[in-house]
Amino acid sequence: MPKNTFFRLNEARREEISNSAMHLFVDHLYEDITMKMVLDSLSMHPGTFYRYFEDKDDLYCLLIRNVTQKRATYFNNTHEDSLFRFFLTGLFGNVNGIVTEPLNELEIKLTQTFLNIPENVLLKVYLYVLKGESFPLIKDILRRMRVDGYLRPDLDDDLISFMFESMQFNLVMFFREFDIKDPNLQQKISKYFTGFMGHGLLEDHKYAEMVSDLKRAKE
Repeated sequence: MPKNTFFRLNEARREEISNSAMHLFVDHLYEDITMKMVLDSLSMHPGTFYRYFEDKDDLYCLLIRNVTQKRATYFNNTHEDSLFRFFLTGLFGNVNGIVTEPLNELEIKLTQTFLNIPENVLLKVYLYVLKGESFPLIKDILRRMRVDGYLRPDLDDDLISFMFESMQFNLVMFFREFDIKDPNLQQKISKYFTGFMGHGLLEDHKYAEMVSDLKRAKE
């Protein structure tokens, strides 16, 4: 993740750097992006860049962290239905064909690059961003859903949190292992997986209510 010197920059400068970097990662394949392209995109001297970041991977991890935190904050401040949607959608932000997130178009395109980045970078994102950010959030969502009577009583919160924490990583690895590149098929598999998991977590009547609500929202 970025060095402390980056977070000492004012908010406007941090956003300027992040927006320029997002355009770069969205417009080019990860492997094709050179450090010269990074520096030119950010209008930054090499010495300045390395005061803020370790490398290109570090910069990309920052961007993924920003969008995951933005989505988490949005859902955490809304009602339980939205919390459940966040719980099921993870990084990709789509459940049953419904986009349920506050991200802008550029940020949505950035999340889509997650499917094609090199495996070593994918692992870094999981270990240094998604793992640390999502586990406590998921546990809190589970706690709130349990209090409101959504969850089955015999679930182990730590186990479920770990499973959902690693869900996006494992889905991407599955797509790569079986060379699944069609976005529509990827979405279909993701919907099946999240629906299957959701049904196993919720009390039957709560699951039926949730599916009904999602279908109405889609219409």
